[in-house]
Amino acid sequence: GAFMKTPAASRQLAESLVSIGNASGVRTEAIITAMDAPLGRAVGNALEVIECIEVLKGGGPADLIEVSEALTARMLVLGRVSASLPEALVRVRAAIASGDGLDRLRRIIENQGGDPRVVDDSRLMPAAPERHVVRAPRAGYVIALDAGLVGRASVLLGAGRERVEDTVDPAVGIVVDAKPGESVQAGDALLTLFWRDRARFESALHLAEGAAAIGERAPAVSPLIVDSVN
Repeated sequence: GAFMKTPAASRQLAESLVSIGNASGVRTEAIITAMDAPLGRAVGNALEVIECIEVLKGGGPADLIEVSEALTARMLVLGRVSASLPEALVRVRAAIASGDGLDRLRRIIENQGGDPRVVDDSRLMPAAPERHVVRAPRAGYVIALDAGLVGRASVLLGAGRERVEDTVDPAVGIVVDAKPGESVQAGDALLTLFWRDRARFESALHLAEGAAAIGERAPAVSPLIVDSVN
């Protein structure tokens, strides 16, 4: 799903970005992560914000938590708030457990003119009026979920822009119901599309229906965080 399709190209981009940042006087590091499948389960503006709030409440998908903790810990070390990554991870997890991270989000929303009540009541977030479930055609394991197809389908729904002048609909998007490695039965939900415009939905559905691959055996587990550059 990423622009960089190979580990070598990903490392080249990371090294370039780190070099530019450091040359500009900003301590910079990069984490190279796998993006063949969507991170977390939500794709779309309001859906992703709700998922992030769940992470700050101590829940949320394990893969999103892993990457978020890794990035936050490195920022604490780079900002000289923590002396080491293990120490930083302790601080990150304590901020979530105590509710300090969630309270900080409320303050950020309020300072930017938003409604901080959305943190405690997701029903105040924009919501799409329609939904459609893409179901597994047979039993097995999800062996792949194409992040590129899911991303393009979400854009067609209106969650992103194809042209600069396009309007983004914050309510629409896609929720991943079955991640790679998870078992499914015939008819189980693979993806749920949240939509408003029928023409957009029909354009997106074909991509979404081709995004998941079902196999007879669970795929090998690959690391989410592949490498780092500093």
